[in-house]
Amino acid sequence: METGKTGKYFKYAIGEIVLVVVGILIAVQINTWNQNRQNRIQETLILNELLNEYTNNLDQLNSKISIRNEIFKSSFKVLVYRTDDRINLIADSLNLHLSRILTRPTFDPELGVTNELNSSGKLYLLTNSNLRNRITAFPSLLSEVREEEMVIFNFIENTFIPFLVKEYQIGTTLIKFLEYNNLSAKHKLNNSNKSIPTSGLFKQTDFNPLLDHPDLEDYLSQIITNTEYTNEQSIGVKIKIEEIIQLINVELDNK
Repeated sequence: METGKTGKYFKYAIGEIVLVVVGILIAVQINTWNQNRQNRIQETLILNELLNEYTNNLDQLNSKISIRNEIFKSSFKVLVYRTDDRINLIADSLNLHLSRILTRPTFDPELGVTNELNSSGKLYLLTNSNLRNRITAFPSLLSEVREEEMVIFNFIENTFIPFLVKEYQIGTTLIKFLEYNNLSAKHKLNNSNKSIPTSGLFKQTDFNPLLDHPDLEDYLSQIITNTEYTNEQSIGVKIKIEEIIQLINVELDNK
C-alpha cells in the first residue's frame, strides 16, 4: 500500500480466484459428464434386461391365453356331447376334452428386474418418464388376473375334480392329460427304459351318467364364464406388456 501497488495486488488476487473457480467448474463439468456417461451405460444394460424380462412374460402370457382358449373350446364340446347323438362318441374323445378342462394355467411373470428397479431407487436411470411410470405400475396390473386365475383354480380343485371322481372317474381323464402334454414318456418303472403302459392302467366306465348329470352343465357354464373373463383380463395385461416392449425398443434404438 505504501508503494502504491495495491491495485496490482488485487488484480492478481482476483485473477487467482477466477482461475480456481474456472478449474472447479471444469472439474465439476467433467465429473458430471462422466456420471451421465456411466448412467447411460447402466440405462442401456437395464433396458436390455427389461426387454428380455418382458419378452419372456409376453411369451408366457400368450401361451396361457392359448391354453385357456383350448379349455373354452373343450368345455363347449362337452356341452355339445350332452345334447348330441352319442352313438359315435368314444370315451377317449370325452376324456381328452375333460383333461383340457382340468388344466389350471396361471401366469407367473418374471419380475426380478422390475422389482429391483422399484425397490432400489434406480428407476431414475430410465430417462423416459412414460416407461418409468409403466414399469412402476406393472406389478399392480397383475392382481386382478391372479384373482380370476385363483377362482378357476379353486373351483376345479375343490368342486369339479371331486364331482368327476364321484360321478365318473378321474384316472382315464388324467392319463389323457399326461398324453396330451407329452408327459407320459417321463414316467419310468424302476428307473429303467421301459415306459409305463398308461393306456391300460385304468378301466373305462360308462360316460353317459356324467353327461346326463344336471350339475355338469352348471359347472361347465361357470368354467366357460370364468375362463373367458380371465382371458379378457390377460389380454389387457398383454397390451400393457406390448406397449412396454415398444417403449424399450424405441429407447434402445435411440442409444
